[in-house]
Amino acid sequence: MTVFIFAEFSANCFGQGVTPQAVQEAIDQFANYFRRTQIRKKAERDGAWQGHEDQGAGLTSLIVLALLSSGRSPNDPEIARAMEYIRRKKPEKVYEASLQCMVMCACQPGRDRDLIERNIAWLVKAQQRSDGGWSYEQTSGMSDESNSQFAVLAFWEASKIGVDIPADTLQRAKSYWMTQMLPGGTWGYRGDRAAKGSMTCAGIASMVILEDALDSMDATVNGEQIVCCGSGREKRNYDPSVSIEWLADNFSVNDNPGHREWYMYYMYALERVGRMTGQRFIGNHDWYREGADAILRRRDSVGGKIRGVSAETEVAATAMALLFLSKGKRQVVIGHLQHGVNPNSNDWNRHRRSVQHLTGHIELAWKRDLAWQSLRIQRATLPDLLETPVLFISGADEFVLTPQHRRLLKDYVDQGGFIFAEACNGDGCRGNAFEESFRREMELIFDKPLQKLPPTHPIWSAEARLNPEALPEGFWLYGLEACCRTSVVLSPSSLSCRWELSKPYGAKPNYPKKVKDQLDNAVKIGLNVVAYATGRELKDKLEAVQIVQADLDRQSLERGSLAIAKIMHSGGGDETPRSLSNLLELYRRETKAMVEPKTPKLAANSPELDKYPIAYIHGRSKFVFSEDELKGIRRHIENGGTVLGDAICGAEDFSNSVRREFSRALPDAIWRTIPPDHPLMLKEGPGGFDLRNVALIDPSSGGNDVQAARREGPAEIEALELNGRIVVLFSPNDLSCALESKHSLQCKGYTREDAFRIGMNLILYSLMQ
Repeated sequence: MTVFIFAEFSANCFGQGVTPQAVQEAIDQFANYFRRTQIRKKAERDGAWQGHEDQGAGLTSLIVLALLSSGRSPNDPEIARAMEYIRRKKPEKVYEASLQCMVMCACQPGRDRDLIERNIAWLVKAQQRSDGGWSYEQTSGMSDESNSQFAVLAFWEASKIGVDIPADTLQRAKSYWMTQMLPGGTWGYRGDRAAKGSMTCAGIASMVILEDALDSMDATVNGEQIVCCGSGREKRNYDPSVSIEWLADNFSVNDNPGHREWYMYYMYALERVGRMTGQRFIGNHDWYREGADAILRRRDSVGGKIRGVSAETEVAATAMALLFLSKGKRQVVIGHLQHGVNPNSNDWNRHRRSVQHLTGHIELAWKRDLAWQSLRIQRATLPDLLETPVLFISGADEFVLTPQHRRLLKDYVDQGGFIFAEACNGDGCRGNAFEESFRREMELIFDKPLQKLPPTHPIWSAEARLNPEALPEGFWLYGLEACCRTSVVLSPSSLSCRWELSKPYGAKPNYPKKVKDQLDNAVKIGLNVVAYATGRELKDKLEAVQIVQADLDRQSLERGSLAIAKIMHSGGGDETPRSLSNLLELYRRETKAMVEPKTPKLAANSPELDKYPIAYIHGRSKFVFSEDELKGIRRHIENGGTVLGDAICGAEDFSNSVRREFSRALPDAIWRTIPPDHPLMLKEGPGGFDLRNVALIDPSSGGNDVQAARREGPAEIEALELNGRIVVLFSPNDLSCALESKHSLQCKGYTREDAFRIGMNLILYSLMQ
């Protein structure tokens, strides 16, 4: 499949060369290495891997966890054989008990529920009563940060499948990590006062897990009343930003900061911190891109393993490298924008667990692992914002943008991004200032106000059925149309408060029905908005950011450059003003041909039309040409010109008008549908793209359901033929909205990538006639 790479951006020079394909190749090589090295036909060790025998089934559990994270099935022969070995082993060490628990939760938790509960009870008993940490053994020993980290990770995974973890165990574990924390939010090892990267990452992840498990949240429930905006602040005695600042100042993907050994152990922990705290950047470093590049450089491409790792066996290091690459490359589904002049303000993040919990609910609905991230508007570039398809903006205080930031958000939406905002208002929040100022800023940016969304809008049911009439009194969503779809949505009441209270995993609090209904509705709204905005289509984490933006200020080119005029009419002839320019820009990049960036808007009877061998027509409503305009169309065609076009949003009125008016202009011409074997449709044809299997979004076939609305098949292209020559090529399905910004669930039309393919073929075929 051909993929358009429009532009490629990275935070700095490190890791720019790493691609999704290179990472996947390394993942496959590591997996094959484990297939080759698994022990077979040895009764006691059958299904295990060689090494770290002092940790029982710990190493084998780590490897299977890595293989599962890379996408391998529990039914793969190697995994099935290894799991039988793991199930036979009773835990004797903390590492072993923890990793066994983690892999059983990831593989077949229903089948292994009893064993998972056995291991959790074992770990609860192994907790050191003296300090709340864990040592290597169950009975005695000195606690250390490494064993303690893996015990917490096991509790986290078990809690996701509903296993109850005693609250006093979690509280003692939190006390352990707080006591061991050094000044500056860092951690060493067993009392060592020197901060280490691996142990600091272990501490950050453990504290994030424990605070979430202990309900250290900013929202609470008092009877049937939800209380938002700060009820849990007093419980917060750990700020991860301080620890992350140390990681940024000491950032490395080439060694373990503060330690010469345990490099891959550190990298596995670094991935966990980046993913769990929603950090795409640690400082100015794109931790996953740079880390993946560093791991790929350490790979033995012949043996398919990690080489040259101090203090770590090759097999354990390779497993942790596989975990870093697999878990870290999860697709980003939503970004949380840090706004405001004061970098220390928490107005943007009044409910700290909210986006994390919403992402968890989306994972459950879409049945795939996903990621979220936070972005700081003062540092963000357009490519940074486009790494996330949905930008969540929340607050209670006044929302004020600089002219530069207004331009940034405008460009983000123009390039297909979606803004999802909420005013933290009601139930203890006072967000009127945010709502009023956000509305004002959006109107400044888009020259139109936010409007109340109708009950029939697909956003109410894109993922989960929701009855808008059943929402709390006064609640509604407001939207703003931009680029053929609703591209900005505002909730005047706090959704994030309710997302935070609605944990996606584990045992659910026994809230009153009134509260449960509110939480359920808030989660459904979040699911629907994200599904509507993305169509469940997300970019790979390392995939180049796609920006198509014609430079209309570029100097006009000389004779010989491709120029296309736009035919104007009363049916919305310029409703998507950038679509044709964007198509021409892509044509320029793909073919290296000279292109005139400006697309003049001409009436059909304009004498200027004869200067353009190709003209384009699109619109949304019915129209009628005058007799003079019919003559102009006829003259353009008779002089060898061709007309290309599409119906914006698949508008039938416009399609009917095109067929009727061009037949009036050319009564001897015949309309026909282009068959799948026509050269226009073939990769071997003039266009170079195969149009026999393209993706069409058709709301009529799926209602407002994202998945059901998508179907694949040959592109539907109609041709008007005169005296053996095709003079008009027309798509009754939308191309323009997709070319302008992004395809929409509200439009019958092609996905953006396929719209560009179709457009390219139309131009190149026309030029070859």
